[in-house]
Amino acid sequence: MNEIDNMPGVDQQAPISSSDVGSVHPLATAQQFEIEATTAAILKTDEMQKAIEEGRQLLSKLAWANSEDARQTFEQVVSECAGYATLSAANRDPQNPGLVWIQTPRKEWMGDEVTGSRFCFDNPDNIYRYAFIDDASTYVLDARPTGPTGRFSVAIYVALTGAEVESWADWERTVDAADENRIITDSEGASRITIGPDDPKDGSLHLKSKGGVFVIVREALNDWHTQRPRAMSFRKVAGPQTPALTFDDRVAIAARYMKFGAQTIVQFENLYKSIPINDFGDALQRGHSTKPSMITQGRYQLADDEALIFNILPQGAEYMSLSVTSPWLISRNTVSKSGTRTGCQSHQNADGTYTYIVSHRDPGVANWMDTDGLHEGCMAMRWEGMHAPVADPHDATTGARVVKLDMIRSALPADFPSVGPAERAAELAGREADYKSRCGIECRFIEG
Repeated sequence: MNEIDNMPGVDQQAPISSSDVGSVHPLATAQQFEIEATTAAILKTDEMQKAIEEGRQLLSKLAWANSEDARQTFEQVVSECAGYATLSAANRDPQNPGLVWIQTPRKEWMGDEVTGSRFCFDNPDNIYRYAFIDDASTYVLDARPTGPTGRFSVAIYVALTGAEVESWADWERTVDAADENRIITDSEGASRITIGPDDPKDGSLHLKSKGGVFVIVREALNDWHTQRPRAMSFRKVAGPQTPALTFDDRVAIAARYMKFGAQTIVQFENLYKSIPINDFGDALQRGHSTKPSMITQGRYQLADDEALIFNILPQGAEYMSLSVTSPWLISRNTVSKSGTRTGCQSHQNADGTYTYIVSHRDPGVANWMDTDGLHEGCMAMRWEGMHAPVADPHDATTGARVVKLDMIRSALPADFPSVGPAERAAELAGREADYKSRCGIECRFIEG
């Protein structure tokens, strides 16, 4: 690849470890450590605590906030919305941009406890890294594999939260985007992407930035056991100097993001009401991939002795996954429990479809989606890298039905695998080890 000359005076921070944190891993970087330390300091300020309380009051007025499960998970959504806001504000520096790992559960690593930052249908299979940009400047993203890799995409968005734009569709809209079907790689799998107003025509892939505010880099891990995050660097190489932000500036930005984040969840209330109970809505096309991609959302509402069964069509997707969430759209425990499953983690039927079972108690069969004790919440089914768009959005899922838990076996095909207690324990232990392996260092995730 042709090198682009570094802009003089711009801090070039590569995703390499520092002796300060004693780790060598694409996610456990010195830059991540510094951003998380700033996040912790912002959370302690009176201004941020006031913004969190205002967000708490706003969310408590929603119609669904009064259900038992919503009350049980209420403080979690307030905390994670605050984490999303503060991590983003701590990282907002278009002059010296950082790639921050975000949208994760609360965790202990690198000697600190770090707030959770999951927000509005987070995808537990994804490694999300965010960077903020100035659309008049040029940036370079370099990525290289550290082992087998997941599905790689880069997208530029106009707003961090839905409340900053006029509609949910505007929030989802990308200024420009590419996935690995468009991204150029060398013989070692390394890639360079230039983001800015003008194409440097240096052989790298160029993404347009006009109107963009921040970049999301996604790596969707279909196989948690083998796939690892790429090493990445993100730096500014040309463009006007932007003013440095003070700590007080970041606190103000975080407070504003907390307000916008809570308002975004409020905006979702109307969409939430339109989603059928114990079924899925129509699939929606997504814009962060070159090949067709889509998502469909559903709701579950089950009694103690009930389970929801449905079938998923794989749609020829390179990556697919199903996740269950709380009523507040936060993923359930996916580290030590089965709150999400990729195609690689699921049993496939002989006809190519997948059958999933949602319940808060173990049904004793494969493809259990564990709600971690909740009786109601949401679901998200994702397909990425499909061979062709779906002709009829109703065809994404089929056969949704509620059955009694003690009738599960008779409601499934005769050859559908049973899973006993010992086998389930081994499966969950393997999931936890596989999830933690993406961290690269000792890490303890804390749910709730």
